[in-house]
Amino acid sequence: MDNRCFIIMPPGEPSGYSQGHFNRVYDYVIVPACRAAGYWPTRSDSVTYDNPLDVVKNIIDSEVVLCDLSANNSNALYGLAVRHSLDLPVTVVKDVKSVVMFDANAFGLLEYDESLRIDTVQKEVEILGEALKKAVETKKARHQLLDRLSIGLPQFTSQNAMVEDITPSPAPIEQSAPEEEPRHKEPRLPIISPLPEYVGNAFTEEQIGKLKAGDSLFHLNHGKGKVNFVKNSGKEKLASIQFDSGTKLLVLVASDFFRKVNK
Repeated sequence: MDNRCFIIMPPGEPSGYSQGHFNRVYDYVIVPACRAAGYWPTRSDSVTYDNPLDVVKNIIDSEVVLCDLSANNSNALYGLAVRHSLDLPVTVVKDVKSVVMFDANAFGLLEYDESLRIDTVQKEVEILGEALKKAVETKKARHQLLDRLSIGLPQFTSQNAMVEDITPSPAPIEQSAPEEEPRHKEPRLPIISPLPEYVGNAFTEEQIGKLKAGDSLFHLNHGKGKVNFVKNSGKEKLASIQFDSGTKLLVLVASDFFRKVNK
């Protein structure tokens, strides 16, 4: 960004204003305020643009933008929207007689006397100059809208959760009701150790595929269990297994979680 104050004012001569009115507002109020604040004033309608997007570039690249909403200036509304959406410093003004159709006070709206009386102009220049400096000085390091929506914020987890995230072993999915589809991953329970003598090797994929009602198996978290029934759910094979702790509906995968029970 450069040290410009990009000024978006009503173009031409709006109805209800005298000839050259906004040129006088620019010369007597806005330019002195910009210089008092340390910014170089550039009026948007004094620049010729080869590409319509160039005006958007100026709106974004300027250190601060002043939007004069007088006479229902739609160009100023557009500039305000661009600056506000990008959370960039912007100062909003209008003359006393103009009415805006939204709550512009939320943007720190300042008003000036369109009569440009000498006893009011000097004070308005001072107030506007301070507003321009304050707009830049109070710029937030963090985008206020994104902050409000919690977009882009780092997600912090407990140390235990972080350990779980890097654990390579997949956990079977479990749900208490035996006839319902599993919805959550099985919690990481303590693995039973040492293993009982009757526990054999881990099931192979072929052995998992042949499990049926009545078969016994050993689960490293739940202990010894007996299969109630086996069913397919999409690409997964599910089994209702009766453990001492209760019935579990688990996804059957060939892993160390399921081991054979020696007869």
